[in-house]
Amino acid sequence: FLCYVDRVLISIAGIEIQREFGWSDSEKGLVFSSFFIGYLIMQLLGGILANKFGGDRVLLAAVLVWSLATLFTPAATYIGFFVLIAARVVLGLGEGLATPSGFNLIRQRMQSNEVSFSIALMNSASAVGTIFALLTVGLMISLWGWPSVFYLFGTAGIVWCILWFMSETDCPDQSIEISNRPPIPYRAIMFHPAVLPLYFVSITASSISFMLASWLPSYYVDTYEVDLVQAGTYSIAPWVAIAVTTATSGYLADRWIAHGHNRLKVRKTLLTFGLSFAAIGCLAITVVSDVRIAIVTIGLIFGGLGFAIPGYVPVANELFPDHGEVLFGFFAASGSFFSAIAVAVTGILLDVTGSYTS
Repeated sequence: FLCYVDRVLISIAGIEIQREFGWSDSEKGLVFSSFFIGYLIMQLLGGILANKFGGDRVLLAAVLVWSLATLFTPAATYIGFFVLIAARVVLGLGEGLATPSGFNLIRQRMQSNEVSFSIALMNSASAVGTIFALLTVGLMISLWGWPSVFYLFGTAGIVWCILWFMSETDCPDQSIEISNRPPIPYRAIMFHPAVLPLYFVSITASSISFMLASWLPSYYVDTYEVDLVQAGTYSIAPWVAIAVTTATSGYLADRWIAHGHNRLKVRKTLLTFGLSFAAIGCLAITVVSDVRIAIVTIGLIFGGLGFAIPGYVPVANELFPDHGEVLFGFFAASGSFFSAIAVAVTGILLDVTGSYTS
């Protein structure tokens, strides 16, 4: 929840910051995409670190780093453009650790018939955090100015770290399990034919979701001439859709597998259904001219992605029971790499063509 609140802040505040500092869309796209530099690095390393040191410790470090980066963002913005870029990279470094460490905790602490739903709930919480940000950040900016949101939510992360540090003393010790774990099979994780489809799916799904998440408020403001609060409100629908469909498909996947359905067939069914809907939505949005239809269409895209998540994310654990978080970090990092390109290229295309259709 906190991870995605802090991530989404810039997509809304960035509209006001662009006006204040006179950025071009290419410059705003660079600010948006710089996050993925740190995100990519730490998704590659995050699974390895969680595997070696335990997800509980890595998660604490993750939230501390990205919360401090969030707190520093207003100061960085006023100091200079490239200082802001550096702060965004640090934010990405912290947030890149979040999901692999959460993935590790789910693998360690949940029963096998609870994994799909647990992963779905973690992803749904991300969507709920985005919804919360979209509902509140525009209003807060209009009342107190754009720096206020970074101060508030950065502080919330620090408070979370204190609570997590205090509560973790009662959690299971992972040191024995970690010491008995076999070496990480890097070659198989990167090149085995069974994992290559995961990389392709992650690249596709991440590029769509992160590009839309970064540019959606700007899309509504630029295309339909709405104000900042309206843009945030209109941007809620897709996150409601992905929260509901991810939780639903995760629950269904666990139930179907528990009732004897073939595990691989369940994964493939959810993945095919979800990506098909997302693809249809991406094509349909290019011909939409009414804001209400646009809201529904973008909701279709994210709803499809939500169905796909329990179709491919749990496969990392099923292929590598001892090192699932490492594989997850690797294919998630590949998605982040292409997401950064997609977010930056969107800004360039907007400057060149003046249209979101391209």
